Amino acid sequence: MKEELKRRQGIKADAKVILFSGKLMERKRPLDLLKAYERLGCENKSLVFVGEGELRGSIESYSRGRRLEGVHITGFKNQSKMPEYYAIADILVLPSSYETWGVVVNEAMNFQLPIIVSDRVGCGPDLVRHGENGYRYPSGDIGRLAGHLDELLADDGKRSRFGRKSGKIISAYNFGKDAEGILAALENMHRP
Repeated sequence: MKEELKRRQGIKADAKVILFSGKLMERKRPLDLLKAYERLGCENKSLVFVGEGELRGSIESYSRGRRLEGVHITGFKNQSKMPEYYAIADILVLPSSYETWGVVVNEAMNFQLPIIVSDRVGCGPDLVRHGENGYRYPSGDIGRLAGHLDELLADDGKRSRFGRKSGKIISAYNFGKDAEGILAALENMHRP
């Protein structure tokens, strides 16, 4: 199934896929991810940008000018199509310089993906446990981002462990837990 989904996107069946999902705009820093991708030692890789925005042309021209292979820009995809992209991914990266939360991280964790986020992504402290299910790095530090990507791409076992940990962490984020939290807050409000 995963191989078929990759084939439909023009991605080699055995390529390791790095996924970015979001608007292609400056504050999301997709060019940082593209420059980190360029530095990677792994040969059999692919970078998929799911999204549209003002930086699409810059990403395309940078990729062409540097002859980067394996870079795909899908354009905007409806939420109903996103599971296909999470299913083919091996790692999700959100390199934003400002992100109030980053719901794509929650979604990717439900697909048991390792996560790499900048230290400016709001959900990072809650969802990304550095060295357990992913990495947090200083926003704009392309070298550090490339290092984390290289480490995860080179180690299938680590990617798998990190992915399982993502699934375990996100399983605690559900409606039942939400209701428990609301009830606990209401109880505390009525105490003298």
